[in-house]
Amino acid sequence: MSAARSGRPAVSVVVPFVGERRHAQRLAANLARLEVAEDDELIVADNTARGMPGVSLPPRARVARAAEERSAYHARNEGARRATCEWILFLDADCRPVPDLLDAYFAEPASERCGALAGAVLASPDQRALIARYARDRGFLNMAGGNEGPGWRIAVAGNVLIRRAAFDRIDGFVEGIRSGGDVDLSRRLMAAGWTIDARPRAAVEHHHRERLIPFLGTIARYAAGSRWLERRYPGHSPRWPLPRQLALAARDSAALAIRGRREQAAFRALDGLGLVAHNVGYVTGNAAPSRRDVGGQ
Repeated sequence: MSAARSGRPAVSVVVPFVGERRHAQRLAANLARLEVAEDDELIVADNTARGMPGVSLPPRARVARAAEERSAYHARNEGARRATCEWILFLDADCRPVPDLLDAYFAEPASERCGALAGAVLASPDQRALIARYARDRGFLNMAGGNEGPGWRIAVAGNVLIRRAAFDRIDGFVEGIRSGGDVDLSRRLMAAGWTIDARPRAAVEHHHRERLIPFLGTIARYAAGSRWLERRYPGHSPRWPLPRQLALAARDSAALAIRGRREQAAFRALDGLGLVAHNVGYVTGNAAPSRRDVGGQ
């Protein structure tokens, strides 16, 4: 493919869609923000049971069915199979990109051994619900490009640009799981000799859940992924200690409330609930549900 705007390579943008109509509308708005060149691609990998709701996607976007397994990782792999560009940008449907996201990724040249560029995942500043403010305060998901450990980096699947040759070399994302696939992919990329470089200016705003139970469910799902990662990479993702940390969260929450710092008191209480959700999720399975498991869909 010919070179795109500003001399950067052409990019295939792959977005897994697993949600409902309101999520489809958000996806359409987010894709419409992207500044793309003629040789870029926009691919929506439809992971829904009955087909994506009808919304007005950008004219050049195309929808690819990816419904064999109820999994965003499966959808990402299916979207990548349809992609033709040298680089594949994986975005999540609820992530609002800066308009010049593609150019921001290539503001600095990528080395030949660079397998992935990790963008930033920031909390949306427009959300006012307590849960969303808590997620923003705690930097939930904002670990893109950060050090995982000595010599290791994490590329968050909600906003990561991956070299097609590197993605194909490691056979893409592991399927059949609910969570932990982006950390696993990052580890396999680096084990295969590729580097992961940070691109903090290549940012998206993540729209966090605003209700308590769904938010705790997300933490529990991540915990199931952590246990899966712990088995795959011993010592990587141990279970969070519960009794002592829960007691500390309760003590801190009470002390902050007494001093009139109500929001921070609520945040520490949510820390405690998150600890419980993590410990519950850690003992649950990480297998992606089949269509039969989700009501025959």
